[in-house]
Amino acid sequence: MDAYAQKEEAKGPTGGTGGEGNVDKGGHEHIEDLDTTMSRRLWVGATWALTFWIPSPFLGICGRMKRPDVRMAWREKVAICILIVFMWFLLLFIIIGLGLILCPKEYVWTLDDVSGRDTEKSSYVALRGTVYDITDFMKQKHGTSAYKSTEDAILASYAGNDINASFPIPVRVACPQFVTQKDDPNYLYFYPVQGASEVNPDEANMFQHTMNRDPTSKELQDPSFFTKYALPTLDKFKKGGVVWKYDWIESMYKEQSKYWRVVNKEVFNLQPYFDAAKGDLNVNKKYNILDSRLEEIMDQGGYGTADVTKDWETLTWDPATRQANYNCMKNLFYVGNVDDRQSVRCLFTNYMLLAFACLLMLVVLVKFLAALQFGNKRRPVPPNKFVVCQVPCYTEDDESLIKTVNSLTGLEYQDNHKLIFIACDGNIIGSGNDKPTPRIVLDILGVDPEYDPPGRDYLAIAEGSRRHNIGKVYSGLYEYEGHVVPFMVVVKVGTPDEANRSGNRGKRDSQILLMSFFNKVHFDLPMTPLELEMFHQMRHIIGIDPHSFEYILQVDADTEVMPDSLSRLIAACSSDQRIAGICGETMLGNENKSWTTMMQVYEYFISHHMAKAFESLFGSVTCLPGCFCMYRLRSADGKPLLVAKPVLEAYSELHVDTLHKKNLLSLGEDRYLTTLMMKHFPQFKYKFIQDAKCKTIAPEKWAVLMSQRRRWINSTIHNLAELMFLQDMCGFCCFSMRFVVFLDLFGTITMPTTLGYFIYLIYVAVTGLADVGYISLILIGCIYGVQAIIFILRREWQHIGWMIIYLLAYPLWSCILPIYSFWHMDDFSWGNTRVVVDDGKRKLIVNDDKEFDPASIPQRRWKEYEMDL
Repeated sequence: MDAYAQKEEAKGPTGGTGGEGNVDKGGHEHIEDLDTTMSRRLWVGATWALTFWIPSPFLGICGRMKRPDVRMAWREKVAICILIVFMWFLLLFIIIGLGLILCPKEYVWTLDDVSGRDTEKSSYVALRGTVYDITDFMKQKHGTSAYKSTEDAILASYAGNDINASFPIPVRVACPQFVTQKDDPNYLYFYPVQGASEVNPDEANMFQHTMNRDPTSKELQDPSFFTKYALPTLDKFKKGGVVWKYDWIESMYKEQSKYWRVVNKEVFNLQPYFDAAKGDLNVNKKYNILDSRLEEIMDQGGYGTADVTKDWETLTWDPATRQANYNCMKNLFYVGNVDDRQSVRCLFTNYMLLAFACLLMLVVLVKFLAALQFGNKRRPVPPNKFVVCQVPCYTEDDESLIKTVNSLTGLEYQDNHKLIFIACDGNIIGSGNDKPTPRIVLDILGVDPEYDPPGRDYLAIAEGSRRHNIGKVYSGLYEYEGHVVPFMVVVKVGTPDEANRSGNRGKRDSQILLMSFFNKVHFDLPMTPLELEMFHQMRHIIGIDPHSFEYILQVDADTEVMPDSLSRLIAACSSDQRIAGICGETMLGNENKSWTTMMQVYEYFISHHMAKAFESLFGSVTCLPGCFCMYRLRSADGKPLLVAKPVLEAYSELHVDTLHKKNLLSLGEDRYLTTLMMKHFPQFKYKFIQDAKCKTIAPEKWAVLMSQRRRWINSTIHNLAELMFLQDMCGFCCFSMRFVVFLDLFGTITMPTTLGYFIYLIYVAVTGLADVGYISLILIGCIYGVQAIIFILRREWQHIGWMIIYLLAYPLWSCILPIYSFWHMDDFSWGNTRVVVDDGKRKLIVNDDKEFDPASIPQRRWKEYEMDL
């Protein structure tokens, strides 16, 4: 994938335009019937169900999507985006919305909170279960004193306190059903209790009023002063309710024998009531205004609990009596509600976030341990295994190609046991180059410019007449720093009638060219003229029998392989015959070029030392990168692996006609090859070793990086979706590779929500909404701290700086790049092939410049061809 994939993207128009590729549209049409699987039918039905509201004519006229297959791919992209956005909202709902539903936001205060608000800039008071902000109220003129300074000082003394005692309510006003003016002409009071301490009613309070205090204000003379004048004024400054911790209420009830009671989470301080009811002044039980049955419930002498809700509900009262007693009790003795902010219901989502952070921490810890096990090992003595170093190239420049060829030549491995195989994908002049890529390669290798071998036909991975391609084979020896290594170059030159980008068939075709060759070598199958020429030059010119090769090392044309890397890869495979594929660490060769490359250094490092190291524990590295990996051609007992028929057939798919196939085979062919190997050979291992290293060139401009990550992210989603349905994956339930794949897929899809998750955690921590916010942030900080430990243990201190740069760019990685990628999932070249539905069947129509029959390419077995030679 990597750099080659970026260059592939520049080949032609993208999906929305329905580009024609590099074959001139002709009058011939090649038509094939296509099978439709049940899963494809179900997905198409789901796509139409999600996008039916978008009319096809609109896409054709406004979207310039003339072809039905392009419109269908666009619909599939929209359907996938709809599902992704739905998952975003579902995840955010679970993180944030579910908590608000289970425990709606309450603006409540404890008396401790109120007591801290006693300054001139912030003055709060608690009154009958409600908190008020009197900061501005204190600055107003009240008209109750000639000396404003004295008035302000008195008001300031109330800040931060419970001022229930300052507003006693006449019982006949609070409980008109129980006490009338006839029963109590001089007003009966139950003096409120401030907090947990009693207040002496004889002490003068500024707003305390009773008949014997001779109030001079007309308003104060009104028995309903509190409800008619005080509350309407105070409501303008209301901040919320007062809450009490239930444990404190229980201790007041049991340990101090105070009459604090809870009914339906409402808290009542009945201490003044029972003090008066049990006092010497209670003549004729004038203070026993509540129903005797209610008094019995409330006066349990410290037995049971402070919460008497069940007893309250069991009282056999008529509704009017129940309501009258409740109103009386609420007006006189209500002091707030039970504080349930620390209940399981309210803390459920917070603890869920904590559990999620713990899960992340656990996964990272396991990855950390996995990374530690891959310590530096002594350089192995490699066995005598034959290896093909395959290098597909397209439009690379001299510098990149020289670096790659020299690094492969200089590998500390027996020169006569390795072959550098370079496939030039078309006779194309790259941007900034003054000659075609094949000529650059041949000049580097010292091939005589006058030498022009005959072209040989072969069947390419394409549709219609583009299946016919012609290649030229060059071979010889290349010398570099004392190493003399055989090489073979196959230049795909194309047929004579190709107008532009002649011979270009893509990276996958270059890979399959060699895979198909070794498949036919293994099974002694008929070969095309190009494959016969390759066999001839390997055996008779280079001097290596093609049957001798056991491994293919895949390297991109801008990758520099470290000298001991191949020997380490071969040694690892030789020590474990069950390894079918292996990769090493890919580092950046241009890390200091720009801020864009600096942002990628940490990501490259950690994706290998933690992600691939972790997957390697399962023997299931899900992506062996095409820029640097190695596959075993056959097992120790001779069973074909990379060149097996099922792998070759699936990877040689000709009709890449759907969005899913395009992302698998056009955008993420390297990852898909790993997927196919895991699918057909689940009993084998796919490993990572950190001692084998290479350097590659990362995008230096943001636009190029976006283009690259668009391909990587989308191909990752489609490949992980394929892996999810593999039958044989090691492990069970949450301890399985399938679960790891699911986490990767879910994490890739919901990546943008992680930014919102972190913002929410910071908000929770800063606002003090829950202590779990701090805990989660600390755990997440530990995650990156653990990663920093890896750097320290490996003595790679510079990566701590790279990590900081990466974290600063986290919104770009987690939000901008994924969203851009999801929406551009259908951006790729469509060529001349289109799919139509006729009589309920799918038909593939290829507009060709001429008719072509694959059988016209002659194929012969090597032994027959060798006899003729």
